[in-house]
Amino acid sequence: MVRETTILTRQEISAEVDIVATISAIENAMGEFEKGQDFLPPKAIYMLPAEMGIAACITGYTKATDLLSMKLGQERSNNSSRGLPTTNSWITAFCPETGELMMICDGMLPTMYRTAAAAAVSAKYLARETAKTLTVIGAGQLGRQCIRAVSSVRDFQRILVCDRIPQAADQVAGELSDAIGRLVEVAEVRDACCDADVVVTATNSRTPIVEADWIQAGTHLCCMGTDLPEKIECEMSLLPKCRIYADVVEHALQRGEVSQAVEQGLLNNDCYQGSLGQVINGQIPGRTDQQQITMYDGVGIGIQDTTVVRAIYDQATSKGIGTRIAFS
Repeated sequence: MVRETTILTRQEISAEVDIVATISAIENAMGEFEKGQDFLPPKAIYMLPAEMGIAACITGYTKATDLLSMKLGQERSNNSSRGLPTTNSWITAFCPETGELMMICDGMLPTMYRTAAAAAVSAKYLARETAKTLTVIGAGQLGRQCIRAVSSVRDFQRILVCDRIPQAADQVAGELSDAIGRLVEVAEVRDACCDADVVVTATNSRTPIVEADWIQAGTHLCCMGTDLPEKIECEMSLLPKCRIYADVVEHALQRGEVSQAVEQGLLNNDCYQGSLGQVINGQIPGRTDQQQITMYDGVGIGIQDTTVVRAIYDQATSKGIGTRIAFS
């Protein structure tokens, strides 16, 4: 019998899938990946001719989900002047045994979900148990989801949001204070970093936002911004002070927060302690001292997409949402 394909919009995903519900699945996926049973090729990212923009393909299969996903993404930095999103993406999900197309869905929101969930997992394993102040830099869609996800893994007394556009930070603070039932405050980035126990960067910055002198001993950093070789959200002089973990070390060295520092010789190729999945499995230690500055360098990987897409597909199937089409 021919399998029907489910088509889901961003609005349907937003209404039906809770970011907090995906955190445990992402945690499990990152641990299981280290057992070597999943498929994760390098990302294919291309600069288009005449500086038009960037095209990317990210794929991954996990045994736990029994699913293969492939995401196609586009970035056009000039789209903001056109009144359009700067990034667009779409995810296709396949039955790995038959190759049948199971789902096509918007890729932006699942990407934000899996990225924010990974940040939350890193805070769970690497932030101090006594962490009381969360700072999120970036009031875009990723920043919103990071506030939702990371705030759920520690009993934070203060949640701060910063953005170079004050109105954007004000809007997020107002909306999320109601949504999560906890006050979200707007702050200047310097003050917010100096006061923070956990700092999440959720931007597409190509120049440092976080200065080394702002980060206090014992802070945990989640660097979750755009995964391009020129990405940099933290001042390079901060990096040697950090105990650094990746989602996948080989991928992070190519386009993670430390990639430019390695290129310039400030850090060596062995600057990572290892992967967050290894910490989850108990293969390597996480934080070993309350004064350490820890950093999770999350470039985003295909198995995280696959894991979130499985959750979305299962919910769509059980709730009967989306449009179903038989292509054959």
